[in-house]
Amino acid sequence: MKNEEIQISKIYAIKIGKNIIGVRIMSQNADGSWVGVNIKTNKQMIIKSADRFRGLFHKDKPEAKTPAATIADQPKAKKLGGLSAAFMVLAEAKEPLDCPEIVKRMIDQGMWKTGGKTPAATIYSAIIREIKEKGPESRFVKTERGKFTVAK
Repeated sequence: MKNEEIQISKIYAIKIGKNIIGVRIMSQNADGSWVGVNIKTNKQMIIKSADRFRGLFHKDKPEAKTPAATIADQPKAKKLGGLSAAFMVLAEAKEPLDCPEIVKRMIDQGMWKTGGKTPAATIYSAIIREIKEKGPESRFVKTERGKFTVAK
């Protein structure tokens, strides 16, 4: 939602971790954050970003639920981790790949999403860490500088 759409005293669906909860907005601070109260626990909270707002909260009217609240009621599919996605890409490739190529394929195939600035470095670090910690039990093998393949 946008900052200007949020109104004081309305109850909004707010994303907190994996949960969507109902929060009544009590006031807005000078820094742009909002003071809200969880409608279930009556605990006060600060909402710093409008990105957490998912729309108006409608607990009693299932037909009027916000799209985010409807999604929250359904069981979520487990997200694929970066290392698991990298393993799948490398197994599919059947050849050594460098991390920028691994990340490109992971994102293109919809296996992994990231907002990070250096996702290739993240995957590289994770693969190296797994090789170091698990040794021969690792799913990955470093074939040459910066390139990996799956262990056989």
